[in-house]
Amino acid sequence: MKRILVLGSTGMLGNAVVRYFSSQSQYEVIATYRTDSAKPTISGSIKEVVYFDASHSSFEELPAQVDYVINCIGVIKPFMAADPAVAISLNALFPWRLADWCHQNGSRLLHITTDCAYSGAKGKYVESDLHDALDDYGKSKSLGECASKAMVLRTSIIGEEIHKFASLISWVKSQKGKTVGGFSTHLWNGITTDQYAKICDRIIRENWYETGLFHVHAKDDVSKLDMMNYFNETFGLSLTIEEKTPASVDRTLRSEKALCAKLEIPTVRDMIAELGAIRSTLVLK
Repeated sequence: MKRILVLGSTGMLGNAVVRYFSSQSQYEVIATYRTDSAKPTISGSIKEVVYFDASHSSFEELPAQVDYVINCIGVIKPFMAADPAVAISLNALFPWRLADWCHQNGSRLLHITTDCAYSGAKGKYVESDLHDALDDYGKSKSLGECASKAMVLRTSIIGEEIHKFASLISWVKSQKGKTVGGFSTHLWNGITTDQYAKICDRIIRENWYETGLFHVHAKDDVSKLDMMNYFNETFGLSLTIEEKTPASVDRTLRSEKALCAKLEIPTVRDMIAELGAIRSTLVLK
């Protein structure tokens, strides 16, 4: 049985990863939380819940004997301005410190990074394309890509939250019955948080782990207008969606490597439909 340590279990990504891995009998899952008000419990085969604040805690507080570490800790774009120093530290420096700790303990690190390392001017970015983000978020995530010491997966994610409701899906759900805009000029081919968990599982099961940077993305490219329509039909929101055409942004990804093709990731529409069928078993005390 492999021991899996999930850092940041109560965030949008972490709660999906913990939920998925704790439902798989071949894994022993250890999850971390940052505040007592957001301490997770979960139905399933979770082994342990550990306090860990990446801004202040010592790595000595983490269980050393784990096979894989899945890092779901990071500051997303809406929260960057609240405390830029902490945000930059968590996005840029913490992954490298974590990678060193994993190496010392014989653990393998799966780390997520973002399509926001790119400006969106070109689209169809591959792993060797130069980063050209101008904002603090994109730059901080770019600096945190510890690809020489971990398996770094670049993608863009959408998913359900269990607190701090600041994601795209949370916003869309809050607009039920209203008129909203959908950008037909903004293109996307990311994945759901549940799909990310499945990707990590597949990498572990198939022994595909290797250090380096890998793009993982949906089977198709869609617009933000398309996504709004998919959310509307999946969650039954009765939205009136108006097409908007702001300046083009295209952060779609492609890959020069074999991993993404081997994973056979579904279409965006299918992943959103699957997301709508899932109800999280992770709850907060």
